[in-house]
Amino acid sequence: MTVDNETYFALVEEQLAAGGQVKIPLVGTSMQPTLLAGDVIVLEKAHKIGVGDVVLFRYKGRHLLHRIIAIDGDSYTMRGDNCVTCETVQKEDIVAKMVLAEKKHPLRHMVVRWLGPRGRKQLRPWYFLCLAFLMWAPLGGVPLDNFMLGLRMDHLLHASVFIPCSLFIYDLYKRKWAVWLTAVAVGVLTESVQAILPYRGFDINDMIANFLGVSLGWILIMIVKHKHQKRTI
Repeated sequence: MTVDNETYFALVEEQLAAGGQVKIPLVGTSMQPTLLAGDVIVLEKAHKIGVGDVVLFRYKGRHLLHRIIAIDGDSYTMRGDNCVTCETVQKEDIVAKMVLAEKKHPLRHMVVRWLGPRGRKQLRPWYFLCLAFLMWAPLGGVPLDNFMLGLRMDHLLHASVFIPCSLFIYDLYKRKWAVWLTAVAVGVLTESVQAILPYRGFDINDMIANFLGVSLGWILIMIVKHKHQKRTI
């Protein structure tokens, strides 16, 4: 049997009012990376709440699960961890407090944590630092001229390290083509600098490998974003 959203949350509020705990599956992406769709959250009546607590509340005819970010008397300001907009409600609009979250997909949580906007921001400087080291450090004696599947190891290395480049540039531009162009420029720059380093050398094949790695990463991002948009429409 299926019930509409209003009836479902009426039953949730009835059980909470009776003093029990309620488990509900989470939907939506507003609380990423803390909570993901499919996680099961445990709610109980909100007797004592404060800034930082995650609560279920009524807002414009809907029930939302967001975090309290400010309290002013009986006025509470909420915001999802993955949102930029806030909601302001009164204390009587708060239905329950989240006391536990059963995370069903820990690996997915880790991926979203580090590849989501916040994770990318933290990892971005480290990625480009490692990229500069790999492209410009003296690597004499490292057997990169060996072949794997008919391809030289150094070309595979170049392509591989540039696949994430577009991902770490993605948040800096609104236009998709600007992300790709900037990532390509990074690939060209890192190889061009090697022409003036006495211990490295410029190789047009390495630059082509950089370009292919950047393009593959950008295409993967566009595919993932397109699928996500279709799920949210």
